[in-house]
Amino acid sequence: MYQLKKNINVITLEAEISGRLGIRTIKMALDTGATYVMIPWEYAEILGYEPNLSTKKISIITASGIERAPLITLNSITVLGKKAENVSAVIHDLPQESYVNGLLGLSYLKNFDTCLYFKHRFSQGF
Repeated sequence: MYQLKKNINVITLEAEISGRLGIRTIKMALDTGATYVMIPWEYAEILGYEPNLSTKKISIITASGIERAPLITLNSITVLGKKAENVSAVIHDLPQESYVNGLLGLSYLKNFDTCLYFKHRFSQGF
């Protein structure tokens, strides 16, 4: 169970991302409107992924317009003790002013049943 904070604008979670070179913890925003998990280039490269060699690219909508970004498969993501393997992720840097380094999208969330109870300020599930 995760305790929701009162008067929040963004739900942030720590996600452990694994790659062939290890595991890194990334601060992510829960984003049910995002089709994919999104992680920054730096973390992808530190973990041993090579996004610049990805043959899969998708169009994403950003504040500056539509951009093409690599789509890779992460070994695993663990959030609140819940692990999902072979998770699709877009590699793209969020603005420096962001509260988070990445987005926890549906490519992770669809692996779990999740309920958010704002009135009671907690969530169950993943």
